Amino acid sequence: MLAAMAIASVPDELLRWPFTTTTAATYGVTPAALQGSQWRNVFREVWVHRDVADTREVRLAAVRLVLGTNGFLCGLTSAWIYGIEVQDRRGELVWAGYPTGSRCRTRAGMLTKEITVDQSDLRVLDGVAMTNELRTAFDCARWLSLVEAVVVADFLAHAGAVVPADLTAYALTHPGLRNNRRVAEVVNLMDGLSESAMETRLRLVLVLGGLPRPQAQVVVTDRNGKFVARVDLAYVDQRLIVEYDGALHWEQRRHDDRRRDALRALGWMVLVFSAEDYYTSPVATVTKVRQALRDLDAR
Repeated sequence: MLAAMAIASVPDELLRWPFTTTTAATYGVTPAALQGSQWRNVFREVWVHRDVADTREVRLAAVRLVLGTNGFLCGLTSAWIYGIEVQDRRGELVWAGYPTGSRCRTRAGMLTKEITVDQSDLRVLDGVAMTNELRTAFDCARWLSLVEAVVVADFLAHAGAVVPADLTAYALTHPGLRNNRRVAEVVNLMDGLSESAMETRLRLVLVLGGLPRPQAQVVVTDRNGKFVARVDLAYVDQRLIVEYDGALHWEQRRHDDRRRDALRALGWMVLVFSAEDYYTSPVATVTKVRQALRDLDAR
C-alpha cells in the first residue's frame, strides 16, 4: 500500500520519460527525493522513473536534455547508446564532442571535447548526432582503459559494425590524433567472437596476466560428432575450458551445471569464474588457469 501511494504521488509528466533535476523541482520533487528507489539516475542531473524501460530511445531522450545544438555524442556515451555497458567512473557524464574551433557547451554532468571529425564520422539517431561505430571504437581505444576499450571493440565487432582491418586503417589515416598508437594494442587484443563484456574481461585478465590467448566460443562435440556445447573460452590442445558464470537464476545455473558435467564426462577440464573472481582476485584467477594448463600438459 505504501509503495502504491508513493508511485501515485509522482507527477504524471515524470513517469514516462527522462527529466532533469531542475524539471523535477518544478513538480515538487526534491533532489533528496530523487535518491529514492523510485528513480534511476541516467546521467548526473538526469533521471528517469524506475519503471521506464532502458531502451535506446530513452537513452537518446536523456541525452537530448543536455546536448547543445552543435554538439555530438562521442566516446563512452556513444558506446552506451550502441548498447555497451562500459565500466568507467566517468559513466555518469555525457561525453559531448564539438568540432575543433567551435564553442563548446559546458555544464554540470558533461565531459566536453574538441574533436577533429569528418562528416562521415557522424550519424544521427532520433535527432541526436553521434560518432558512428568505427569512430566510436577508435576514440574509445584512445580514451578508455585498455580492457574497456577492447570491450567496446569486441561488442561492435560481434555486431558486425567494426572489423579490425577497418579500425587499423582508420588509425593509419589519422596519425596526428592523440593516443593513436593505442589503437594497435586494442586491435591486437579484440575478438569479435566474444558474446559478452565479462567474457572479454575474463579473456583479457588471462592474456594480460601472461597466459596464451584462449579461443573464444568453441563448439564441443561428442565422439560421434554430435553437438554438446559452445563454451566461452577454451585451450583446445589441453582440453581446458574457461567460462564466466553470470547466471542470475537457479534455472540457468542448473542448466549450466548439467552442460558442464557433460563436458567433463568427455574429458574436458572446466574452470568457472565469477565477477567476484575477476574483480577481487584476478591474480588468483590467472594462477589457477596457469596451473591447470601445466597439469594438463604434464599428462
